[in-house]
Amino acid sequence: MGELPGSHQDNEAPGQQAWALEDSLGFSLGRAHRLLREAWERQIAELGLSAPQSAALRAICEQPGAGLRALARYLRTDPMNAKRLADHLEARALVRSSSGPSHRQRRELGPTEAGRSLAHEVARRASAWELHLVDLLGQADLRQLRRLLKKLESALSAAAPPAQSPPAQSPPARRPGGERRP
Repeated sequence: MGELPGSHQDNEAPGQQAWALEDSLGFSLGRAHRLLREAWERQIAELGLSAPQSAALRAICEQPGAGLRALARYLRTDPMNAKRLADHLEARALVRSSSGPSHRQRRELGPTEAGRSLAHEVARRASAWELHLVDLLGQADLRQLRRLLKKLESALSAAAPPAQSPPAQSPPARRPGGERRP
């Protein structure tokens, strides 16, 4: 495994590296995601949608008739979260749901005319936002970032999670008075 400069602490045993938090890919991606989401939500705030709601609405418009599980898989969220998003959009009359013809419990989702109109406005703002990102990063870097993120997502989706190392053993707890607990 590669080592990042300045992130290995000399007092660690071989094979047990301590990485600085800001050197962690997951931490960096999480921070960037939160910054992107905050900025995107400012772009769509007056539409009365959160970022996940706008993504769900666009997904439903792109895949009318899909069920909640398909929506959850597409958004990479759990089915209960997809249900909450769909319920919110349905309460605003932006999507409609109906029972599937082959299975009464399958909830198929489709956009209403108001939903299609709002999704079009969200897509227009998303295009403008993408142009802003090109201004910030440049076309080549943004294209490379997208390519690398898709590659990472594919690799993580296909790979089994690594085995977890056993937790560090902590000393036995002591009772008041200093006795060790079993």
